Amino acid sequence: MSDQLPLVGRERELRTALRALAVDGAVLLSGPPGVGKTRLAAEALTAVPHPVVRCYATVATSRIPLGAIASLVPTDLSASRGSILPSSSVRAAAEHLSRGGRRVLSVDDAHLLDDASLLVLQHLVRHRLTRVICTARPGWGMEGLAVVGVDALDQERAGALLATALGGPADTSTRHLVWANSQGNPLYLKELVAAGRHSGALTETVGGWNWSGPLELSGRLAELVDLTLGRLAEPQRRALELLAYGEPLEPRLLPVPQDLVDMGFVRVGDDGRARVAHPLYSARLRATCPTLRARAHRRALADRLESEGANRPDDAVRVATWRLDSGTAESPDVLARAAEHALSAQDWELAERLSRAAMARGATSRVGLVLGLVLMYQRQCAQAEEVLAETMAAGGDVLTVIQVGCARAYNLFFGLGDEDAAVAVLDLVTARELPAESEHAVLFFALTFALEAAPLGIARLGAELLIAEGGWAATAGRQVLAFADQFAGRYTEAIARVEDNHEAVLATAGRFPSLMSAANGVRNESTLRCGDLVGAEKRGAQALAEVIEEDRWSVTQVPPRVLLSQSARLRGRAASAVRITAEGVPDPAAQPMMWDVLLLAEFAAGAALQGQSDRAFRALARAEAGLRPAWRIAQFAVGAARSWVLAGAGRVNEAMQTALDNATLARAHGAYSEEIGSLHDAARFGADTSPRLLELAKSRKDPLTTAYASHAQARALRDPAGLEEVAAAFTACGATLYAAEALAEASRLSRLHDRPRDADRLERQAAALAESFDGATTPGLVVTSTLAALTPRQLEIARLAVAGLTNVEIGERLAIAKRTVDNHLHTTYAAVGVTGRGGLRALFGQGA
Repeated sequence: MSDQLPLVGRERELRTALRALAVDGAVLLSGPPGVGKTRLAAEALTAVPHPVVRCYATVATSRIPLGAIASLVPTDLSASRGSILPSSSVRAAAEHLSRGGRRVLSVDDAHLLDDASLLVLQHLVRHRLTRVICTARPGWGMEGLAVVGVDALDQERAGALLATALGGPADTSTRHLVWANSQGNPLYLKELVAAGRHSGALTETVGGWNWSGPLELSGRLAELVDLTLGRLAEPQRRALELLAYGEPLEPRLLPVPQDLVDMGFVRVGDDGRARVAHPLYSARLRATCPTLRARAHRRALADRLESEGANRPDDAVRVATWRLDSGTAESPDVLARAAEHALSAQDWELAERLSRAAMARGATSRVGLVLGLVLMYQRQCAQAEEVLAETMAAGGDVLTVIQVGCARAYNLFFGLGDEDAAVAVLDLVTARELPAESEHAVLFFALTFALEAAPLGIARLGAELLIAEGGWAATAGRQVLAFADQFAGRYTEAIARVEDNHEAVLATAGRFPSLMSAANGVRNESTLRCGDLVGAEKRGAQALAEVIEEDRWSVTQVPPRVLLSQSARLRGRAASAVRITAEGVPDPAAQPMMWDVLLLAEFAAGAALQGQSDRAFRALARAEAGLRPAWRIAQFAVGAARSWVLAGAGRVNEAMQTALDNATLARAHGAYSEEIGSLHDAARFGADTSPRLLELAKSRKDPLTTAYASHAQARALRDPAGLEEVAAAFTACGATLYAAEALAEASRLSRLHDRPRDADRLERQAAALAESFDGATTPGLVVTSTLAALTPRQLEIARLAVAGLTNVEIGERLAIAKRTVDNHLHTTYAAVGVTGRGGLRALFGQGA
């Protein structure tokens, strides 16, 4: 990365500064250290058509009269006592600085100017003797200077600066990490990147630049933070250290140190709790704090909180963590309760640490559940099964046994793909007499397995049983029906069911938080598949941002990533689809869970769309190897991806047959959503699936399914006008890839029907849509561009050859020699990449 920071995201500030410099003649760029004031001033000065005189104020020159401008003024200026200049010397210095016509005086760090230099600057500005541009920290100002605030970059602009600095995009997690630790400060961002590259933590991967491992402050970055922290007196530093170990802290634990607030080291939130003003300050304070003092800080925090009464929901976690880190943790029950709270907050790392500490001190039962869940969340499903099986065997109260059993069954099914073992565990749980609500919870878990492994009709029957029980059971039953509606391709019904069930789901969120995430997943997926790409993308992006910001289990990133990638593919944004999925692809050494298989399949489809055939086949192979027989819906997703991968490799007939086979399997399961998608893919690859698609669309009526059916029908009828109408329907949904394919096919048919004007118009429309694509290529688009590359005579001869005329007959009809026909056909075969008339007929859509 260059030492010179690129100027990114400062267009507004630059325009304002230049306007102020032109109109007012003097401008102040005011902002905290590191936000790029000097860089912005330099950019402004390059746009000014006048000579520039530069001076730099420093801590050293601030103690010397005229120290900052000594080299720019006469050496014989008379001075009064101390550092005060007489007015005659002020005027003389100012006039000297303004000699030689129109100039611009640049003063960096003007807040460090000595008094004498300040008087000269005031005279220059007041009398407008020369143009002036200053940089300074907030709180400093001068009459006559137009102030332009230069704040830290917001998250979007910081992300743009990061990409520019790296020379390529960073993945979502890395963008969040750099943003969270730089807080939009360009200097800190630059040094974070430099430190990450130097340590090897920041590397370029298939998903973009990725930061792996902890963030460690070293080198220039540590020096910068130390320079800032060096302003602290020892008592102030100790107070800030205490806050760094406990933040955020409420006033009852740490009265707000006003001097640290005034110095910009502490900020107080709307909740009244104090925090260290910048995360890098906290990190550096903790890294440099002596071990014994760090322990004392944590012990003091735990003592204070316990003496004040640990009544907040997260107080148990805070006390237990401080006790553990200070070496004073003794109670296994306290650690166990804290581990449960950490798990509820989805702090997996802390939950594992606390649960292991509790078990080391003799805790059992529920803490085993916590550790088992954490291991599952970390994709260590085999280890999770060991822990959960041991915990279940240890027994306990009814509620704990049920929770452990359900968690174990869930891990066995969705983690290890062992349906029989998962069902056996649930049978073991229900062997004892259970309260009604517990029986309902177990049934709900069983139905989540049925949605994947059994025909959807079975899940619907179970859901109706739950609904008949009323209360929480009815809420869970309606959620199962929403899933079934989504899988059945009844997206509007699924969304309506989720909306009707929303208040009931909210009411049970404390006891059954998974219901809320399940409801959101159904709504997001159904929103996309019914054709509202804008709405789906908004919900998916928000869901992904929340998962990353809260550092949740990495597998919970899969649903929004798959959603956003599918939407990107529909829009023809192949590179975007690949980037979105590549960021979340698990390590090859890890045994994939069901969600990982879905992500790998989507990654393969995106790579195929981008034309990266080898990469697509490798990802598909990983998805197929990770599949388990129980994961039926995932199997259909992998089958759909396989048809895309085959088509991307040019094996269109195989792709068509794969899509047809996948549609048949999905139909048998009742997963009409997957059937609809595969039937449409088969139609795109040459099959006539319009009768079945029209039948499905008639009972659903959502825009995208309707467009799929119309697309298949128009292709089967070889109807250019119908294809043009379909393209408009796809465009209205946002599915511009399919719109471009429909227009391209309409163009091809028009050209074959000898309507070149229509063909050219439709081709231009397809090309206009394709301008927004980033690397997407499909057989439909390639075929049309291939035909368009033929000369009119080649196309004419090819059309007659496809119609069945011999070369002699073609020559007689066109009044040309047979040899000329032979030559034209040979050049045509070479141009379109076929070896004979059979390939030519397939290219023209008339079969081999």
